[in-house]
Amino acid sequence: MKTYIVILIAVVILFGCTKQPIMMKSEIPITTVSDQARGLFLQGWEKLDNLKAYEAADLFDEAIKKDPDFARAYLYRAFSGGGYKTYRDNLAKAAALLDKVSDGEKHEILFLLAGADGEGEKEKAELDQLLVMFPNDKRVQEYAGNYYYYTAQEYDKALEHFNQCITLDASYPPVYNTLGYLQIDMGNYSEAEKAFQKYIELIPEEPNPYDSYAEFLLRQGKFDESIVQYEKAIGTDATFVMAFSGIGDNYVFKGDFSKAREYYQLYFQNAKNFNQQMSALFWEATSYVHEGKIDKAIETWEKRAVLADEKKSPNYVIDSYNMAVFTLDEVGKFKEGKAYLDKVIDYINTTEMYEADRKTNQYYASLYRCYHGIMTNDLKIAEHEAQACQKLAEIRKNPVEIQTLDLFLGMLNTKEKNYDQAMIHFSKADLESPYNWFWMAKAYEKSGKKDKAQELYTRVAESYNNGMDLATVLKRAKEKAKSL
Repeated sequence: MKTYIVILIAVVILFGCTKQPIMMKSEIPITTVSDQARGLFLQGWEKLDNLKAYEAADLFDEAIKKDPDFARAYLYRAFSGGGYKTYRDNLAKAAALLDKVSDGEKHEILFLLAGADGEGEKEKAELDQLLVMFPNDKRVQEYAGNYYYYTAQEYDKALEHFNQCITLDASYPPVYNTLGYLQIDMGNYSEAEKAFQKYIELIPEEPNPYDSYAEFLLRQGKFDESIVQYEKAIGTDATFVMAFSGIGDNYVFKGDFSKAREYYQLYFQNAKNFNQQMSALFWEATSYVHEGKIDKAIETWEKRAVLADEKKSPNYVIDSYNMAVFTLDEVGKFKEGKAYLDKVIDYINTTEMYEADRKTNQYYASLYRCYHGIMTNDLKIAEHEAQACQKLAEIRKNPVEIQTLDLFLGMLNTKEKNYDQAMIHFSKADLESPYNWFWMAKAYEKSGKKDKAQELYTRVAESYNNGMDLATVLKRAKEKAKSL
């Protein structure tokens, strides 16, 4: 399974209890007063790295009990599930302990905190500092690879850092997982398969290598072979319920939506934490969009929002409402879409949340107002919101936010028949988004470049990377690919 937050596994020699950080050669040290806490922490790291967050959470909690000032245990507990409050409270506790950790740990905490807060410039600065201080730490190289892959989408740089990680430790399993996905996105399928096979070779007893190889097969349209590998993941570890969502994805592309939802519901019913429940409902709603059952999709987004609100997880509530806006606007139900857009804005303004999250959500609310203006041809509103977002983007310098803005600016320029300018923006948006490809195709088509348009419509039509951005345009792309 593809992971978006790099998790580190430290392999250290224990030298006994000390209040000073144990300085590991070329690695970020671990500061704790307890040998037992350190041991539990390292076990938690390994579990989290293998996507067993529910097991990692218990180990980090136990480590914190042994040493209540264990900053890195709080840091990684934040990324181990449990809902919004658990996530934010543990990040805050890690940050509150900056004066009790080594310089390396301090920059690691600030790096992850900046990413959580959407502070792009600070995130990059902290990463650069870690690379200067610990260039031979494989886990820092992995941080950098993930940053350039997922956040900056500079694939060549990501590849350099992942290869450096392998040079430092060729037997480090997690890097092969992410390297495999990077190679897929770079179009290097033979190299991707080598990476996934190496991942399996290193930890054949773990489920995630089979899950990732299953997704590799899915991306190539090898549905039955993919299902076999997902079943192998579950057979290796029955608690690895995320594999149910992968089987569901295969049935979506096979056109058996009811069967797909059986597996998404199995994922929900057997979820080990709240984040998995949210993921399961996301995929269930997406399957309804694929099928064209918009009312059922909206029911599921509502169900997801209600559950998230009960768990006091505002980001999931807002995400569910935003997905409802996207779902409705894409099928021309603009009045209903506007109602959800208003709900988003009201919720952001009235709900208790960390101010950093409020600012991030306000930025995306403005982006969605821009999107809604584009879809309803209210280009004056769209331009106004785009300008507001551009000013914020210059301050926040968050690559992902800028990519989303570029997508909408591309769409806006397409509506305004500024096709060359539209293509400039699309080229800076998410390079792997079928929705971006679809709008690029529209711009080419409207500018008379039908060959290029058909190429991109076909690329969307033949994509098996499931998501809402594909679900909303897949049927239209298939029709366009045939008709041009």
